Amino acid sequence: MDVSTRVSSPLAIIMVVGAIAQVVAPIVPFAGIGASPNESTVDLLITPAGYTFSIWSVIYLLSLVLAATVLLTRSTGTRTAPRLVVDLSIAFFGAAIWILFSAAEWRWVTSIVLTVMTVALLDAARIAAGARDADTPGWRTALSRVTVGIYAGWATAAVFQNWASDIADSGADPGELWWQLVILIGAAVFASVVTWLFGGVLVGYPLTVIWALVGIIVTAAGVTTSVVIVCAVTIAVLAAVAGGAMLRARARPSDA
Repeated sequence: MDVSTRVSSPLAIIMVVGAIAQVVAPIVPFAGIGASPNESTVDLLITPAGYTFSIWSVIYLLSLVLAATVLLTRSTGTRTAPRLVVDLSIAFFGAAIWILFSAAEWRWVTSIVLTVMTVALLDAARIAAGARDADTPGWRTALSRVTVGIYAGWATAAVFQNWASDIADSGADPGELWWQLVILIGAAVFASVVTWLFGGVLVGYPLTVIWALVGIIVTAAGVTTSVVIVCAVTIAVLAAVAGGAMLRARARPSDA
């Protein structure tokens, strides 16, 4: 195993602690200490339906499994494994901090934390979508790619929604459509670019963004046709872009 693909024990332990921390942190608001994430944000025309947030349970489970795998095997199945672990550790601890700041209702700070998480996860996506470590089993690479793809996809949806909530909290009318459409379209363009870059390998990324968009459609249906149309068009665009990205990914060398 090449040095760049091997994760040190301290780094692996940090990753495990971070994965556990993000799972434990929600106990604070659920115990009635501070506000829950839903209570600390403003309901908007582009807020996904409540059931979509259940994807956090998938993210938590995948994060724990991947962290345990890294601890036991000292690898991620991808090249530049240490950097991938650092990126994911930032996301894990960021998620725990985000929950605590959300409970304290530090709104703008939570959005900044989510932005840092998103940047780290996009760098993780770059690494995970790159060439795999040929010296490790394929399932290990797949685990990393699925975890990073889903996490980065949900972070993309969450960061735009949280900034929109902060804008509303600062005085923008949550019932006014135009500025929310601007944010929604910005998120759509952003997600489409990321899908083109990495979605051919990290299929979980566009699928997770689509999951969020369907949740927004459920919220907006019967309230605002414009939001429903933008979400539907974005879903179609993401599907097309992901298809093109997959075809491009298949043309890569076999070790990719």
